[in-house]
Amino acid sequence: MGEDVEVWKQVFQELIQELKPWHKWTLTLDKDLLPNTLQPGWSQYQQWAFARFQCSLCSCRWTSSQVQVLFHMHKSKAEPQGKVKMRVFAQRCRKCFQSPFEVPEFTTENISRILNNLSMEELPMIKEISLEGPHDSNNCEACLQGFCAQSGPLPRPSYAGPTQAASLPTHWSPRANTYHHVERRVQVTRWPEGLCSHRAPNPRCRYGNVCCFCLVLVIVVIIVETIQWIST
Repeated sequence: MGEDVEVWKQVFQELIQELKPWHKWTLTLDKDLLPNTLQPGWSQYQQWAFARFQCSLCSCRWTSSQVQVLFHMHKSKAEPQGKVKMRVFAQRCRKCFQSPFEVPEFTTENISRILNNLSMEELPMIKEISLEGPHDSNNCEACLQGFCAQSGPLPRPSYAGPTQAASLPTHWSPRANTYHHVERRVQVTRWPEGLCSHRAPNPRCRYGNVCCFCLVLVIVVIIVETIQWIST
């Protein structure tokens, strides 16, 4: 676990030096971190990532697009420095009885992607990024504790003293895996400029109709004159 934690810290420091070289930030892992339970002055950032798992009992492998990665951040008002606490929620095998919660596997590249999204956060606000895809809520640690977006609306953030997580296995160590970051987007359909609408007529359409009418009228006149010329 020690080596994996150092990878997260190293990548985090590299990103901070690249984006904010005059700032000093620290990253620590906290297995008791809870969503929407913030200390005064702290802000929250959440991601739902695609990851792989492997059961320690039957060696079964599975994937999930709803692996929750939680960060709590605190920025000093007096100095250019801050603290970041991090937790990744685990999942358990659906085939084994009373299987332990397994931790997701991440590659160094994916760790960089996750922390890069975090490092871009500068304002003390809550921002949630969701992923679309299947999710096994019955075996999700975050769902069982009521903190997963797939289990329903999340409660509003509350500020309180130190809290302890529920008595579920929360010990985890980030390991290698694949990560795909997808944001939900709303697509807005727009009418083509040349398409007429009954509710809002387009001036271009009216102009086009007049031109077509004039063209048809000219053709009719030519045909009539041609017939008269042949008859004479």
